[in-house]
Amino acid sequence: MEQENKWSSAAMDGLYLSLVTIIYTLVSSVFEPEGFLMTSLLWIAKFGGCIYLLWFFMKRWSQKFETITYGQSFNYGFIVCLFSSILCACFSYALVEWIFPEKMNEAFTIAQQAMAEQGTLDSNTEKAMGMVMGNMGRIALFFNLFYYMVFGAVAASITANFTKKENPFGNIGNE
Repeated sequence: MEQENKWSSAAMDGLYLSLVTIIYTLVSSVFEPEGFLMTSLLWIAKFGGCIYLLWFFMKRWSQKFETITYGQSFNYGFIVCLFSSILCACFSYALVEWIFPEKMNEAFTIAQQAMAEQGTLDSNTEKAMGMVMGNMGRIALFFNLFYYMVFGAVAASITANFTKKENPFGNIGNE
């Protein structure tokens, strides 16, 4: 029962955590903030929001137990990040393939024009760029899945230090 509750709780927490990144991505894509300051402030808000939410979810989970080790806390945080990573990676696929495919086309067109102006665009390069463009959704999916998983593992490992509740005298007499 506890294991099932852990996974369902982590799945819901992962959904809420992924919404921060999804909303940030949509806002950045739709409104296209100008300037370094605005872009940085939005990213810092997303970053801080994600870290805070992960800490909040891990802290709430740890309150269900009298003691919880670093490993148990990390395990829960990692599962939350796993679900969040899957949702964010799938959203990045949808973003590239269905929601804003024209933005990818524009980016590749600009890159091709810049390479043509520099004289570095030959038929092989153009063919390779076409192959990458044709697979951009899958590339985004797997790259973002890896990125979010690594970032989530690091964040969960750091956050687990602040959510563990161990009894330092719990092993006395059991040795």
